[in-house]
Amino acid sequence: MKLGYNTWSMPEMAFDEAARWCAGLGFDSLEVTVSEGWPTDVLRLLPGAAREWRSLSDDLGIVITSLTANAPIIVTGGDWSASLDRLRRCLALAAELQSPNQRMPISLGASWPREYGQTTTSIPESAWTQYRTLIVDRFGELARLARELGVRVALEPNVSTVVSRPEHALYVIAAIDDDALGINLDISHFAVQGDSIADIVRVLGPHALTSEVKDTVGVAPQFDFLVPGEGEFDFTGFVKGMKEVGFDGSIAVEISLRRQRIELYDAKEAAAAAYAVLSEAFAAAGVDRHSLKEK
Repeated sequence: MKLGYNTWSMPEMAFDEAARWCAGLGFDSLEVTVSEGWPTDVLRLLPGAAREWRSLSDDLGIVITSLTANAPIIVTGGDWSASLDRLRRCLALAAELQSPNQRMPISLGASWPREYGQTTTSIPESAWTQYRTLIVDRFGELARLARELGVRVALEPNVSTVVSRPEHALYVIAAIDDDALGINLDISHFAVQGDSIADIVRVLGPHALTSEVKDTVGVAPQFDFLVPGEGEFDFTGFVKGMKEVGFDGSIAVEISLRRQRIELYDAKEAAAAAYAVLSEAFAAAGVDRHSLKEK
């Protein structure tokens, strides 16, 4: 199991700066955000970028394990064509970046339908009933494309998207029934819904291709996402639970945009604070990360 960091948390840093900083702190792995608005936006990359990223990460001893590839899913017509083009490029980039023993996932949620606006609280259950068939169609198409390229797609359940509940995610996984599709288990989105972390890990952990954490306080609609160490989340218990269900991927810290918008947010300081908390949690959970450094 690897301790990682998502460059979602570093929206103004180029890849090389983010990679050097995270490797210097001691992180084992990186999730690279290639969404619109980040310096690493897949549509803005120059030819050869994937080769340069792999070379640098190899030199630094930090592994790229997944890509965050958010794009609108519950759209039609030209909007879906634009999203699909972006996601095709993300899948192709994952194929370029992965090592021979990887099937690198791209991660995305079932982003909100426009009529609900950009909400930060849970979307009504009626939205799931209305859009689940379209969601299955969209992720089914992405899984097929991923399988052809030898990569994967990780659906991220999120408190503010249509796929917000564990039963939603399991429905999509069962309906598509393709090992090119799995879960990005960002446990914070269940913590702020008041779910038992142990129950979520037991149910969704076996389907996880990658995983993310952030600190939390409160329960929706009165909640917040925080830098690890600022809240009340039990990181040790979560890491231990993931170990027990046989997860062997990356658990990556992701600092939410909610937290980034607070005055005086410092991306480098947040990464350092997160590393201190999570490295202690990994050790307390009995995960031997030293063996990763020796390979």
